[in-house]
Amino acid sequence: MSKKENQAPLFTMFWENTNLNNKNIINFVNDFKNEEDVERIKYPTIDLKLKYPKDKLFSTMIKRYSAREYINYQLSEKELASLFCGFTRINEHRLLPSAGGKYPIEVYALCFNVQGLNEKAVYYDYLSNSLSIIDDCGKWKDIEKISGTDGTIKGTPSMMFLFVGFPSRVISKYGERGGRFLLVEAGHYLQSLTLRIVYENLKGVELGGLFDNDIKKVLKLENTEALITLGMLCGK
Repeated sequence: MSKKENQAPLFTMFWENTNLNNKNIINFVNDFKNEEDVERIKYPTIDLKLKYPKDKLFSTMIKRYSAREYINYQLSEKELASLFCGFTRINEHRLLPSAGGKYPIEVYALCFNVQGLNEKAVYYDYLSNSLSIIDDCGKWKDIEKISGTDGTIKGTPSMMFLFVGFPSRVISKYGERGGRFLLVEAGHYLQSLTLRIVYENLKGVELGGLFDNDIKKVLKLENTEALITLGMLCGK
């Protein structure tokens, strides 16, 4: 463990204790299958009834839903560019916020049916708005088990996005609090992607049960500090 990681031992312990693999996934799934309904917070009065906006952004937002059924649809290069555009930098300005401008999240993807990139693992470079091929990733059936979806996905999605955290970037400045910032920022990336997915008339589902170490191996990150925070399937 590096000196920088030691600045946040509690976050490191939390991450290690919440890693998923093929041995503990069964208990994880059984626990949330038996969950009870969450009690809502209610106040005795309604003091202001709000109206929904009538704009394109809200229209896009209400079309979002979690989809677990896909056809083997091939994404075009144009659609691919649209999905990645929210992570870029324009005129020295990143389109996503980050604590202290440290940007601990990097974007990767596994392409199962994408024009020119079938069965490839790729890395997104926000500076050049480009993709670099890391290695072969195989077909969806080769990845499905380590996606943590527990057999709930029907058909073949086009690709899987992966938001990978590098904690030393933010922990070096913010200590334990930096671990929280890293996870919040992963949510920013996911939300940006979901809006682009809807805009392109595609569909997707968030992946929160990824097998951390297995995914790192696919991305050739097994000997790094990388943390697999969230994933997202997309397709039609």
